[in-house]
Amino acid sequence: MDLWIGAINLGILFAFMAIGTFITYKLYSFSDITIDGTFTTGAAVGSILIVNGWNPILVLPVAFLVGSVAGFITGFIHTRFKIEGLLAGILVMTGLYSVNLHIMGKSNIPLLNSPTFITMLSDINPGMNMELWTFIFLLLVILIFWILISLFLKTDFGLTMRSTGNNPVMVAAQGVSVNHFKIFGIAFSNGLVGISGALVAQYQGFADIGMGIGSIIFSLASVIIGEALFRHRSMFIMVLGVVIGSVIFRLAVALALHLGMNPNDLKIITAVFVLLTIIATKVTLLKHKNHLFRWLALACAIILIVFFVIKISSSSVKEKKTVKIGLLLANQSSLMTNTRDGFYDEIKKMGYHPGENCKIIELNAEGDIPNNRTMVDHLLEEDVDILVTVSTASTQAAIQKVKNKPVVFATVANPFVIEAGKTDSIHLPNVTGVYGAAPVKELLQIFTQLFPGPQKIGTIYNPAFPNTKVNLAELEKMLTFFPLLSLEQVAVAGTNDVYQAAQALGAKNIRAFVLINDLTVFNSLESIVKVSQRQKIPIFSNDAERLQDGVLLVYGYEYYVSGMQAAHLVDRILKGEKPADIPFEKYKIISYGVNYDVARNLEISIPDAIRREAGIFVLNGKLTKPPLTLIKMQKQ
Repeated sequence: MDLWIGAINLGILFAFMAIGTFITYKLYSFSDITIDGTFTTGAAVGSILIVNGWNPILVLPVAFLVGSVAGFITGFIHTRFKIEGLLAGILVMTGLYSVNLHIMGKSNIPLLNSPTFITMLSDINPGMNMELWTFIFLLLVILIFWILISLFLKTDFGLTMRSTGNNPVMVAAQGVSVNHFKIFGIAFSNGLVGISGALVAQYQGFADIGMGIGSIIFSLASVIIGEALFRHRSMFIMVLGVVIGSVIFRLAVALALHLGMNPNDLKIITAVFVLLTIIATKVTLLKHKNHLFRWLALACAIILIVFFVIKISSSSVKEKKTVKIGLLLANQSSLMTNTRDGFYDEIKKMGYHPGENCKIIELNAEGDIPNNRTMVDHLLEEDVDILVTVSTASTQAAIQKVKNKPVVFATVANPFVIEAGKTDSIHLPNVTGVYGAAPVKELLQIFTQLFPGPQKIGTIYNPAFPNTKVNLAELEKMLTFFPLLSLEQVAVAGTNDVYQAAQALGAKNIRAFVLINDLTVFNSLESIVKVSQRQKIPIFSNDAERLQDGVLLVYGYEYYVSGMQAAHLVDRILKGEKPADIPFEKYKIISYGVNYDVARNLEISIPDAIRREAGIFVLNGKLTKPPLTLIKMQKQ
């Protein structure tokens, strides 16, 4: 039940954003992509104020205000400088990325141990299911808001707003400033988006720098769905349609999960769903084809009913008792998939065979942060025995929601930052896992063996990832032990920036690239390798799995091992141990490798001491490494 009610709750929270989009898109024909930034801004401001002691409700007006300021800037740029609306929105959205990072101070703010509107509701819960109790509260809130916003849009001021979008020439002839009203509309819209971001952050239990990505698609889909359902000129009905459209969109995601569709296809399913909705809307505009739309709607309903019948029938068949493991990945990066592969391989060695005595339900949020919460609800609906979360974002979603089932995390740099525990032994009673910051100090020691004396090193990072910030802080801290080393660093917002960042560092005469573990950087490592080869600048990395990709030397953990260790923790819990009695583990295997092909191309001589210690090497294009086995697997 939580899956469906949780989807409705998310739909209601996103409805504030959808109504904001309705104002710009329907009233002004203005597709405002600023909301991808202001959604995160609202979440950032709301979360940072809550952490600093503000009441969770009082942060909402502030979130509205900062969102409105961002919208005002977009509207001002658009009207004052005659810049096309889409471009104006892109400019402000891009700038908000940096603003949001400055507001948050880091890429992720956990709210697990902070008061939110959810904890306030929990304190007055009369004993109902928490998701249901939340739904009742949110339903009351959205009903009040629906009435107020509809009445506002029917006032003289609201009618003028609508008129400036429908017929600006006529309104201007009446002495009304069209630009002023347009700026107000865009600002007001983004204020609502800011409220939505603040509420979603409280609901999911954290704010993240990437949580607004794709917001414009979700909100436009909600508006389009509402328009398809309610072809009516009444403002009350139109706004209600947007709210219902937002809920339907989130229910569609939940339905895709419930029907067992491949989670990797969620993006294309979303795109097709929106496309079909738009087509259906166009069909309804042709009155003589209304009957065709009705038949299409009936056909879709029949298909859904058949799916549900099949699902219910299949679930009612008695099956042999199997262990159910929910596996949740935040995205499809190599860090996540290597962890997953290590988990699968090791769990099979311990006698858990998917399809026989074990069922592993794997879900992937594909980088959509709010989807982590929906997927956790789906795994709970599937009544899994244990949840395995790969990444910080997935772990945050699970520990916020799951209280009565074991959660095992993997590939998390610092579980204490997300409030999963205070120490390895003192942590949430149902949570344990595998973590580890990169061994930066050791990598720097090896670097000084190769290049003694004063040296300048360079690193590239994306501040959007919590793990990256932890690793960067560790690099800066460890440099204090190496007074002859200085650091040049460049921040990037995406993979397209990495090549230029590498060129910029090369222009500063760095002796080597020292790369901390970062998804963005390693997804575009080839860009750095090109600069490395052209300018004869070697690459050192804590990502042990990059030795064959043009890196000179690696010293670090393999994420495959993280998955292996997580599998052993799962086995211990399934055999009766309590997560509260299992301390957090650090990665147990360190890989030390040298690429002699790169050394030859860069004309670098590798000292004998490094040759003796490095157990992995690449020579003549061939990778040589010892078998991967865990050093210790004893109970801690």
